[in-house]
Parts: sequence; structure tokens; C-alpha cells
Amino acid sequence: MKKSLPDPGRTLLSLLGVGPFVRREQPVWSLQGTRWSGLLPDEDMRIMGQICPPVPYQRDERVYRHGDPASSLYILLEGHVKLTQPTWLGGERVVSVCGPDDFFGENFLTGADVCQAHAICLSDQAVVCPVSRPQFLEVAARLPNVALNLAMVLARRNADLEYKLQAMTQPVQVRLARVMVELALHHGEELRAGRYHLTLDLRHDEIASMANASRVSATQAISAWRSQQLVMGTRGDYHIDVGGLEQLIEKLELAALK
Repeated sequence: MKKSLPDPGRTLLSLLGVGPFVRREQPVWSLQGTRWSGLLPDEDMRIMGQICPPVPYQRDERVYRHGDPASSLYILLEGHVKLTQPTWLGGERVVSVCGPDDFFGENFLTGADVCQAHAICLSDQAVVCPVSRPQFLEVAARLPNVALNLAMVLARRNADLEYKLQAMTQPVQVRLARVMVELALHHGEELRAGRYHLTLDLRHDEIASMANASRVSATQAISAWRSQQLVMGTRGDYHIDVGGLEQLIEKLELAALK
């Protein structure tokens, strides 16, 4: 006879919103900057890997496709994955770029029947840990501290979404500058105070789509930033003056208030 699930696991899933759902279309979901693995001891990570075995991907491989059955939360352990949505004109809009310790995958939190985006490996190699609902219940039963840390990280998603929604109301150059700053801080290497090296294979139109802007706007903005030495380099290899871009953002925001 199959054992019933422990009440703590059921309670935790209930708090996370994993249970009966009203089925409806949901937006793409991701959570960045979690630093989740740093919260766990090595032994817990080892057991977690046994419960939810990591899966390797190569560049341009898809973790899942738009329209695939949605079944898991994905924890990115290594590499970069971009989340894209198809457009009406047959192209793709980049919604987000995920790096190590980032979470993505709608169904775990929203109950979406199908995936709302493509999840595509952006780096030469990526390692992803898929976590299904049954696997999460096992984690909750065997590793309650891991489940609690996971719940704490997931609880931050509302604040993350509110920030992104507020950013979309800003002028286009502010939105583009914020995208560059976030990419540098989250995926880049700090060379010295305020200056980052970003190696990420994104075209101008993909950077533009992350800011809900046109490719022309992105190209013009990046060209202007080059002349001010705020952004140097080209596609896939940038040196970014984050401090300078943040000053520019503040200046543009103040001008927009006048």
C-alpha cells in the first residue's frame, strides 16, 4: 500500500500555491539572483541531486518548447538559458536570461497546462535540475530545510515581478539601460569597481525585446553608450560601465519627471 504524503509536505505545497488551480493562460515565470545553492550544505545538495537528477544541455538545445506539457520547476545549476516567446510575425521575443541558481518553469507555481515559452540553452553547456511536484514532495519529506529554503526563495517572486512591471513604464532608453545593467550584474564578471565584462551571446534585437523596445532603439542606444564609453565591445562580448549607466538612468528618470 502506498504511503500517504506527510502533512508538512502538503502544507508547504499549499503555501507555494501548488494544488488545485483555475486553469488559464499564464505569463512566463522566472526568478533570478536566488543564490540558492549557497544556502545548502553539500550533503543536502548531494541528496537533492539523487531525488532530482541534473540534466545537461548543449548550445541551442531546448529544455522545453512553447506548448509542451508543463510539469516542473527548473533550477539552473550551470550555464545560461534564455526564455523566449513566439511573436505574431513568426519571430521570438526574449523574455529573460537565466544563469546559475536561477529558477524557471511556470507550472510549479501557476498551474499552467502548457509551457508559455521556449527555454533554450544559450551557453556551450548548461546543467538543469528539473523538479516535478512528486519530487518536491519527496524533498519536503526527506530534506525539510531544503524545502524551506526553496519556499523562501520562491516567495520573492512577487517583489521581482513588481519591479519588472514598474520598469516597463520608464522611457525606452531607461529600460534598455536597466536591461544592460541587470545583465552585467547578474551574468557578468566584475573587473573593477562598477565595471563588468559580459560574455553572453545576445543580438541587439534580443536585448531590445527584453526591454520591450525596437531593435533600432537598442542599436541607437548602444551606439550612444559607446561614444560615452559606457558600453564597449560588440555582440557576445561587452565591457559595461555599470556605475555610469546607473547615473544615466537617474538623469533620464529625473528629466522624465519635468
